Amino acid sequence: MKILIAEDDFGVRDTLKDFLEFFYEGIQIDLAVNGQQAIDMVNAGRYDILITDQMMPDMTGIDFIQASIEKLRSDGTWVYVYSGQLLEELTVKLEGLNEVKIIDKFTNPMFFKEIIDSYKAANS
Repeated sequence: MKILIAEDDFGVRDTLKDFLEFFYEGIQIDLAVNGQQAIDMVNAGRYDILITDQMMPDMTGIDFIQASIEKLRSDGTWVYVYSGQLLEELTVKLEGLNEVKIIDKFTNPMFFKEIIDSYKAANS
């Protein structure tokens, strides 16, 4: 399983990576520090799961997803954007991107484990 985490805050990014690696052996987690780097990584490879922050310095997570959505769709990537913004505001911005799921930035970290468990169950 290959996962891309796009997050500009190194503490959040590294903590999420460490958390997921604690629960799962054999997963590859790539890290992007901004939206443009994430676009480049998506274009260069294939990911099973993408988790992106909404607020990054060069572009929003939604801008990144919109720039990469055709590739993500063709790869069958499960796409998640997390943010502290209001759910209604993000839902409007994601109109037409029904496959993108929204995660509250302050959610229980076990939710990220549930994402991987769900992906594994759907693809086994």
